[in-house]
Amino acid sequence: MEMSDKTIFYLGPRGSFSHEVAEALGKEVKPERSISAIYQKVVETDQYGVVPIENSIEGPVNETLDGLFRHDSVYITRSIDFPIEIFLASKVEINDIERVYSHPHAIAEAREFLEKLGNIEVIRTVSTSEAADLASRDEKSAALCSKRAAVEYELKHMVKIDQDTPNITRFIVISKERKTDGSRHSIMSIIPDEPGSLYNLIGVFSDRHINMNMIYSRPLRNNIWKYYFYIEFSGKFDVSLMESLKDRSIKLFYKGSFDPMQYKSQ
Repeated sequence: MEMSDKTIFYLGPRGSFSHEVAEALGKEVKPERSISAIYQKVVETDQYGVVPIENSIEGPVNETLDGLFRHDSVYITRSIDFPIEIFLASKVEINDIERVYSHPHAIAEAREFLEKLGNIEVIRTVSTSEAADLASRDEKSAALCSKRAAVEYELKHMVKIDQDTPNITRFIVISKERKTDGSRHSIMSIIPDEPGSLYNLIGVFSDRHINMNMIYSRPLRNNIWKYYFYIEFSGKFDVSLMESLKDRSIKLFYKGSFDPMQYKSQ
């Protein structure tokens, strides 16, 4: 899985799921405070970034999609499926916990478990490792985080959150390198606000027997109740396909190509 000697920026602090993925890809890794900050570093330094794009339970990561939309020069170059195991970790026994810190996705994924704890304050954080860091300095609290983060921040009491369905987060590698040779491609499209415009856009894939793997809509912040669409599809890069999609869009952005990969622990 390892890439070049370039720096890889990840969502910190140390011990996050992003950190684990970044370390599997390269030796030089650096934490950043937010996903938006990672995009900025990629633009400014011509290095790599690792960001989550979707979770199999909670769906898309909006900050990642919006970053791809805002930064014309940033593309997806890799995609890695990472299995998520969440632990409730603390320095105190579970009965002594008054607060739980974590990232919104982890909180949502552990919703049923948290409800069983009763009247517990839930505090959102930027990442699960930030939650572990905060819990390490707040003795009446716990974090929903990875086992690695719990060990990193010396949270010795750990309870694994059992889940009924597989929990996978897909991470992408972003860079200023535009690739077209992967088995999957990503685009963003703004379409006319008129009947049939989305049908006409995605109909291009059906007409060519191309599998569309993913589609999400996100609001255009400078245009109320208007949206852009993020789409991933399989197959070879085809200039004529891009032209057909462009003809049905107000704007079309090609956002890179990759081969889906599975995370392999080090």
